Amino acid sequence: MSLTSFPATLFDGTNPTAHPVRVDVLDRDLLVWSADATSAPALLRRGSFGEVRLSEPLAYAPRLVRWRDGTTLEVAATHEFTAALGQAGLPPTWVARLQRGWPFAIVALVLLIGLLVFAYMRGIPAAARWVAFALPPGVEQRIGAEVLGLLDEHQLAPSQLAAPRREEIAAQFAGAATRAAPDVAYRLEFRRTAKGNGINALALPGGTIVLLDGLAERADNTQLLGVLGHELGHVTRKHGMRNVVQAVSVGAIIGVIWGDFAGFGTNLPLVLGIMQNTRDFEREADDFAVALLRANDLSAQPLIDFFKIVVELEHKRGGSIVPDFLSSHPPTPERIERLKQFAN
Repeated sequence: MSLTSFPATLFDGTNPTAHPVRVDVLDRDLLVWSADATSAPALLRRGSFGEVRLSEPLAYAPRLVRWRDGTTLEVAATHEFTAALGQAGLPPTWVARLQRGWPFAIVALVLLIGLLVFAYMRGIPAAARWVAFALPPGVEQRIGAEVLGLLDEHQLAPSQLAAPRREEIAAQFAGAATRAAPDVAYRLEFRRTAKGNGINALALPGGTIVLLDGLAERADNTQLLGVLGHELGHVTRKHGMRNVVQAVSVGAIIGVIWGDFAGFGTNLPLVLGIMQNTRDFEREADDFAVALLRANDLSAQPLIDFFKIVVELEHKRGGSIVPDFLSSHPPTPERIERLKQFAN
């Protein structure tokens, strides 16, 4: 018979009061004694190894012993207590044994990195797509309104395009969108960039499409249809909302549902990150633009012509004419080449 004693703290499971005790390891039993210096020790409870659950041993945390009724014992001398349990016939668990070996640590690290990469590349985008299409439209529209308000405050200014021109563009796009995607709700807004006239458009969560004055001034009506069709493609695929889910995490989405926009609405870099579409998103939006043009008896040529105009302007100016916060919409020669297959 062997007896090893350790100081410990007892929680009875009904109130948060900590009771100082001593625990003895006796053969395959644990004996918990009172540690009141004013009286003789009293046996508070006894339990065999099979009646309790033990936490895994950690280097800098107490070892926990739990009974089925909720009573918990904390033993600070983790290493000594674990050694006493082993001498009493309770060997370390397989987890504890693996933790002691550096090969396991390396394998675990590699697996963790692999899991994180997989989650980033596949898991999070898949979850974001599901969440984006599952959310009520009102939630997405509220987010879009917050993003537009923040962009208006920091990046955009009121449109200076003449009212008749705005009405003409809106009417033409409404007819084209109805023929291509009659069930897709959107709202067309006109703005200009705060520093110069950026030549582009953008789609926000909730169906808001923002057309910049610089684009309306440079592109003809069919070219505008191609670019606005591209943005409507982002709306139909909910690319903006999927970016939100990936950028602000599930916790932020819960905050949006409960009406808490405090942290979201003040984070400009985060909001601008929402505008950064992936290559796959851009290809999907380009394909939708081609479908919209074809639904209106046009080929992809107007969209190609617009991209060529932008490339020429960039060459003349020696840099991108797309606003920095819309840099995820690059009209590159690669995109032009891809669209040429739809030109006829």
